[in-house]
Amino acid sequence: MQPSLARLTLLSSLLILSATPFAADTLTIDIKAKKQAPSPNAATPLSAERSAVLPADGGDFLKQLNGVSGSRFGGRGIEPIIRGQSQTQLNVLLDGAYVHGGCPNRMDPPASWAALETYENVKVEKGVQTLQHGSGGSGGTVLFERDTRSILDPEDGWSGKASATTMSNGVKHDVSADVTKAFQQGYARVFTQDREADNYEDGDGNEVRASYQHKQAGIVLGLTPTEDRLLEYSYENNDFSDALYPGASMDSPEESGSIQRLKYQDKLDGKINNIEADVYTSNVDHLMDNYSLRPQTGTKMAVPTTSDTVGGKLALTSSTGDTDITYGLNVQNRERNAAMKNMSAPGTPTTNLMWPEASTDQTGIFAEATRKFSTGDKLKYGMRVDQVDASAAKANVVAGGRTANQNYTAVYGYGATDKAETNVSGLLRYDKALNETTTAFAGVSRTVRTADETERYISKWGMTAPDRWVGNPNINPEKHTQLDLGVSQQQGKVRWTGTIFADKVDDYILRDKVATGAQTGAQIYRNVDAEILGAELGAETKLTDKLRLASDVAYVKRTNTTDDRPIAQTPPVNGKVQLDYNAGKWSGGTRVRFATGQDRIDTQMVGATEVGESAGYGVIDAYGRYSLNKTTKVRFGVDNLLDKTYAEHVSRRNLDLNGTIERVNEVGRTAWLKLETEF
Repeated sequence: MQPSLARLTLLSSLLILSATPFAADTLTIDIKAKKQAPSPNAATPLSAERSAVLPADGGDFLKQLNGVSGSRFGGRGIEPIIRGQSQTQLNVLLDGAYVHGGCPNRMDPPASWAALETYENVKVEKGVQTLQHGSGGSGGTVLFERDTRSILDPEDGWSGKASATTMSNGVKHDVSADVTKAFQQGYARVFTQDREADNYEDGDGNEVRASYQHKQAGIVLGLTPTEDRLLEYSYENNDFSDALYPGASMDSPEESGSIQRLKYQDKLDGKINNIEADVYTSNVDHLMDNYSLRPQTGTKMAVPTTSDTVGGKLALTSSTGDTDITYGLNVQNRERNAAMKNMSAPGTPTTNLMWPEASTDQTGIFAEATRKFSTGDKLKYGMRVDQVDASAAKANVVAGGRTANQNYTAVYGYGATDKAETNVSGLLRYDKALNETTTAFAGVSRTVRTADETERYISKWGMTAPDRWVGNPNINPEKHTQLDLGVSQQQGKVRWTGTIFADKVDDYILRDKVATGAQTGAQIYRNVDAEILGAELGAETKLTDKLRLASDVAYVKRTNTTDDRPIAQTPPVNGKVQLDYNAGKWSGGTRVRFATGQDRIDTQMVGATEVGESAGYGVIDAYGRYSLNKTTKVRFGVDNLLDKTYAEHVSRRNLDLNGTIERVNEVGRTAWLKLETEF
């Protein structure tokens, strides 16, 4: 399949969308692929049947949704990109908990810790739709949600599900089980998942280093003394091993992470009618090295790291007339340590404190009001204030003959001191029912994102400037001012949705290279002004009672307006066209995924965060489902049916055998089979 197919597919998609108004900016996905009620702020993915199969982490799942791209680093660790924004520009919560990975180079982004089979719902909020989940979230918020009460069987008491998946290219097996026992005033739930993936082949038959193993287990215990009251404790543990990353200078032989949560929910009589309280801890221990999983070619180097997060949320709701007011606070503390060690030298000395005990404390208060009108219209407005305190306790500790503060000073002219910020965010949004079939919305927001520990405190000092990567301890927080406009319409068998957005960013935190002087080529962070513009369109129609045609397309443009440069890693125009047939007991479908080429690149960052210009592609998938009985299904299909060799523009760099920099290619033709049962 040549790039011309991508252009043809894009043209077909635009023809389907030619009558499209503007669209919804929230996607609510039931993992069990139940039918969703039409709503201007809720939609299922085009590929609900296909989404239920994919044995991958949360990032790989999310990139199937319109307006969401994924940056591939290996088999594990797809970094989601929403509206051109990623990393800590997104708020990703795993059943209410934040997990910040242990790798400074993001081998393990937050979504990679989400084992999809153990969640009931995934909610994607594009842009800023609420201020309740913490500071930032300028690109969007992703909520992986467990709702154990919704799957309880009050009659038998026992309920559960199990599945087994295998693929011809990549994943060898993915086996999961999830069992729940309901009691008179409570429940218990246990779940486990075991996945093993080999290296995969791209469309040209080239092997891509992407193997890994993942084992997960968890438990949820709930008390429900009344219908409205809940006290729930959960614990889960994830172990990853032998994870390969093409193009990285290291692999990850082992990593473990645990999450604990305690939740309380209740409905009350009085001035406060609802209360929700959550506390959590997440702890990640990560190891990467350059010798355990690859041939040794030089000095043995290893980087053991830890990333510990403690947080919580208290939200109270009061009502007055037609207005509900939710108010409360969020607390989050992160502490991260990373030490690069020379394993070939006696005593394995530390050569760099990459995270020199970097910590960030955030405390925020918020208030958000929603007024519902008799016409069906809705007005939301709110404000939050965050106090941020950041420090690097080991910035003056010597490693490799230098301190982190010496590195900061050599690049920026100043070292690390305790940093304090007070950040103010606000939201105003109006949803209006234009008529019985059409709903519009308009939103204006200001959000502030503080720098993460890597942007502020990373300290990697090499022998030459191009081998240096140094955070900016005095970096300013990003300030996003956004406008969202959209319309959603459903009339008969046809549904159309679309959104346009504009984001003016003051003090955008840009990863850049020093252009002149003694540090030329060193990777640094600095503030610039930026502009983000985009649009998303989607449409679907029922051709017959059994046949459905759907399409979506997304566009985003990001510009560093200070230097008049494109911002690196901006996705090109991309989308899907899909045809599904459902005959009840069995169903099937095919889809074309496409992207145009991208020539808006940041040439300053080629060889670092940017690989270069990219070509467009078009890829065909086919899939089906057969119900053996009411509780057991077989799913099957072939991804990349024509064995296309392609890479996502936003994927990380790969080094071929000749040392040429290229992108990590996506998986070639892959047949897959999944057996799933519920009881």
